[in-house]
Amino acid sequence: MKAFLDNDIIINITDRGDTEIGSLPVGIGMERLRFDGERVVDLADLNEFWVVPVGRGFELHCIEVPNSQLVQMNYADRKHLRNNGNAIRLKTIQEINSENIQTKAELAKTKLRAKLKESIGDIQDQHQESLALICALIVYVRQQPQVVADFFDLIIPDIKDIYPIDKVEANLKRSAKNLKIAMEEYRNEIDNIGN
Repeated sequence: MKAFLDNDIIINITDRGDTEIGSLPVGIGMERLRFDGERVVDLADLNEFWVVPVGRGFELHCIEVPNSQLVQMNYADRKHLRNNGNAIRLKTIQEINSENIQTKAELAKTKLRAKLKESIGDIQDQHQESLALICALIVYVRQQPQVVADFFDLIIPDIKDIYPIDKVEANLKRSAKNLKIAMEEYRNEIDNIGN
């Protein structure tokens, strides 16, 4: 069987090809196959690769090619490759775990946003609900009408369940500090406009 190659990558299998590569393994996609100069190689059988950065990803080779670096890894590890300046390496277990946690947290946030939109409405509706609660708090603090007190007594158990202090305290402290810094920077920029 003949093919056109780009280094070890099989570009096209054709009788007009310039390289005899022999037979191809059955049931394996071309993206996983390379020609090492003697035979067709399945990348899944290797434990080291010549890796070349390409765009935002990487290209795997079974032979040394220009601009490649040898990396000890399995084919399944390719999703964990990263470029550290001039060195190509695999992500650490800590980096992989951190990314997994971040991905799961983003998924949870997406589900929460969808649930809030379904139950309360879009972001404007949610702001209106928050504003109504803030206004009720202002009225209660200043006038303490019984009807508002009864309302708060009714929803306090739910609020405590929604935002248990042991779950939100650290985040609220961090958010308050970050908000303070952001607002100070904002006010400084506003004050320095035109100076």
